[in-house]
Amino acid sequence: MQNTRREQKKGQAAIEFLVTYGWAILGAFIAIGALSYFGIFNTQKYVNDVCFFGDQLTCEDNIAYQNGTIGIQLRNNFGVDISINSTTIKSDYGTVRCNGAGNIPAVSIPSGNVFNINCIITNLKLSTNNKLKYKATVTFQRTNSSNLHNQTGDVMVTVQK
Repeated sequence: MQNTRREQKKGQAAIEFLVTYGWAILGAFIAIGALSYFGIFNTQKYVNDVCFFGDQLTCEDNIAYQNGTIGIQLRNNFGVDISINSTTIKSDYGTVRCNGAGNIPAVSIPSGNVFNINCIITNLKLSTNNKLKYKATVTFQRTNSSNLHNQTGDVMVTVQK
């Protein structure tokens, strides 16, 4: 009879131990879930906006809007005039060619001048204040040359309203 009581007390102690630590672990999961919900673990908000095309085609400014419209402002540092033939944007939302009217400059861009490229990358709405990362490839040709050249740039920008 005494063995049974001793075994019951050991069993009760083991159950109390497991329940106590179970509550502690559940509390830790709830705390981690709450922190995650409020964006504490979202590292994107700590990353600066980046736009890099190299030294010959310098990125002066960039922007992205919630409706999917993006704009890139580039400077021609090639030392000769260039003409932009096309621009291609590759992102998580797919690939888009920006050749529509008004999206790329239709005239020759003199050396040292700044020009804008505008494009709509998606029909979906992007989340405001989130980062949009994409690769842009600008196809151009130098004045008095028929050869096409590509310049690829990496862009990370905060989506605006």
